[in-house]
Amino acid sequence: MTNSLHSKLKQLKKRRAVIVSAGGLRSGIQTLYLGFSNDGWEIYSKAFLPYPQKVTELIVRLSETQDPVALSDVGWLDYKVTMLFVDSVRSVLANTPKAIGDPHYAVLNKPTLWKGATGENLQQSSWNLTIGDELHLANSLGIPTLSGFVRHNILAGGPGVLPTFPGNLMVAEKTNGVGLFVNIGLVSRMTIIDKKAQAMLFESDIGPGTVLIDKCAQEANCPDGFDRDGKLTSGGAPNAECLEVLAADPWLAKAAPKQASPEIFTHMLNHPCLKPLNNINKLATVTALTAKSMYDFYRREYRESAEPEALWVSGGGANNLALLDFLKASFDTIPVRSVEELNIPADMKIPLTLGLTVDAFICGKTVPWASGMSPKVEPLGRWALP
Repeated sequence: MTNSLHSKLKQLKKRRAVIVSAGGLRSGIQTLYLGFSNDGWEIYSKAFLPYPQKVTELIVRLSETQDPVALSDVGWLDYKVTMLFVDSVRSVLANTPKAIGDPHYAVLNKPTLWKGATGENLQQSSWNLTIGDELHLANSLGIPTLSGFVRHNILAGGPGVLPTFPGNLMVAEKTNGVGLFVNIGLVSRMTIIDKKAQAMLFESDIGPGTVLIDKCAQEANCPDGFDRDGKLTSGGAPNAECLEVLAADPWLAKAAPKQASPEIFTHMLNHPCLKPLNNINKLATVTALTAKSMYDFYRREYRESAEPEALWVSGGGANNLALLDFLKASFDTIPVRSVEELNIPADMKIPLTLGLTVDAFICGKTVPWASGMSPKVEPLGRWALP
């Protein structure tokens, strides 16, 4: 069934796919409508749908706390998130001409409530729990829907990551030489692509993104709950001594590749060196930490002789001008630029690379697993058919 579906889609001269991706536990749902052809790819439209307050509260309680949650609440959350998937797609398609208003397939990256090791008979193995139903989305749209990427990566022996190659390579085609990409969500993730060698040198989580910045902004009573453009941060000054202490955190010093969840960094906010600082200087210090952890990681892990053309920034943190200033100071000779200059929406790089990777897989390109174990688990994810 899978082979025949792939063959049917591959035969289309122009394919259209809608990509639905849960951007993070607190962020909401990112949706892209993409067109693919032999000449490349095109973004038709995009939309962002924030989670309602109750959805956010339940996701945080289930994933970050030990607070009890009724099974009925879990059922409601699963239903509500599924309906949000459908709403997000309808919003995107409503903004496209009727001639291209019918996608051929959908790609769904569901929110992960939990991922980690679980024990049975004293043997540890990784697993994950998600919410949302891909079959309902497939039935609502009347098209096949591919999902379950993280689970399939785990089953294949990988660490449980989204497949982003060759999608990242296709994005890097718009750059020159070595492309250094950083996506700044709650966690920062770095990707380095060698365009000439047509290879991904490495991809890894590298440290805190906006998770500490957002929490400090809330303590400083930012109206939106976060420092939207870094204006508040720019009024403070980072504490140099405290910055060095925080940057020495053992997790930050770990070699690549590595994975992080936002909560593993929150203990840093309790460090004694931050206690004497006022809210604004504390905010400036953790913002500088985000930039420094990126640079320290880059200097430690990047071993090629050619300097990257630029540091291409994406994610919600790309809107924080104070953070960008810290990055420019840290990387110095390497220009810091937004992926918007590559005609890529700054907040949509992850769903874009996922969509590009899936379409490449459908067309027969090999998608390497992060584990490098040549697993026999196929396909890339699980198809839900209407």
